[in-house]
Amino acid sequence: MSRQKLSEYKAKQLLVSNYQGFSINLSTLDEDVEKLDEQTPYVVKVDQGIKKRGKQGLLRVNVKKQDAAQTVTELSQKGFSRFIAEPMLVHDDDEERYVSFEKTRGGIIIQYSKHGGIDIEDNPQSVESFTAETAPLPTTFVNHIITTMHQQHLSFIEINPLIIRDEECILLDAAVLVDSAGAYASDWTDDDIVDVHSRTESEEKISELNRNSPASFSFRLINPNGSLWLICFGGGASITVADEATNQHRANLMGNFGEYSGATVEESYIYAQALLDVMLQSNASRKALIIAGGVANFTDVKKTFAGTIQALSERKDQIVEQHVRVYVRRGGPNETEGLAMMEIFLKAKGLYGSVHGSDILLTDVINEALEYIDA
Repeated sequence: MSRQKLSEYKAKQLLVSNYQGFSINLSTLDEDVEKLDEQTPYVVKVDQGIKKRGKQGLLRVNVKKQDAAQTVTELSQKGFSRFIAEPMLVHDDDEERYVSFEKTRGGIIIQYSKHGGIDIEDNPQSVESFTAETAPLPTTFVNHIITTMHQQHLSFIEINPLIIRDEECILLDAAVLVDSAGAYASDWTDDDIVDVHSRTESEEKISELNRNSPASFSFRLINPNGSLWLICFGGGASITVADEATNQHRANLMGNFGEYSGATVEESYIYAQALLDVMLQSNASRKALIIAGGVANFTDVKKTFAGTIQALSERKDQIVEQHVRVYVRRGGPNETEGLAMMEIFLKAKGLYGSVHGSDILLTDVINEALEYIDA
């Protein structure tokens, strides 16, 4: 059981009965923008769980329909792919309030302040704790929020700013954490969970590869200036390698995390190409590329290595110049031929670290890579 962040769009769909916002995704930009009203000015903002969007330039106001696509495109250049457009509400700054609801063992705790919006940062002492019975908020609003929390398995709700006009409460900004164990009984799904991480071009490329292939691909950049870079095959290979790095107290050296399985030659090439793009941008003085996996049942080792070798060959000069060594451990169909092909290539290009089959432990290869980095 863990807390995960919902998109603001989905959060407001759950919390606001007459919600009039629109979700905009980069992959369906034109279709999503077409739903906007031509006469309505909108607030357009990144919808990936990022806080302080105004200060970070991730929000635009008074955006007309004809300008929405260009606005989203500009915001996407910062590495984001999910956005939200809402009708703009004209209001005074002194109308803005702060409120949060959190589930605890003792019940739901409400925190409230009359100083909402960006003012909350300058007035942290103004935030006071209340119960549902004592909160200085409209009773119908409080009851609705608490009922929704229970029904939708919401663990935490933060609304900032909240506008209160008579008995109406308007949510200008909302952040919601959900209990992952409640997904089966809620109106939100895994597709509504957002990643606060801003994707790099390589991450986006591999994500697209995963969406359009029957094979499985994952890639996450965790340290742009890392020394250890991973191309891992099969379920659990990257976890095994990462665990060994952690056991050696060297997890901080890892540049990426991810793996793939069932890939074609072309897909192996695209994956390796995307990884090498970020590896070559690292400013680490020495780098090791680990190409590793368990013993495959069906994936042809020779074919996947052919795609990886193609990507390495295209960037050979840069890789050699940056003192990269490649360490390999793999087993499966055509293991002997694939390993021989990889070893011949690495030695010929000056990239050879080591090449092993299934006769050694998967963890051995990372220790060899660490020895090189430490030398």
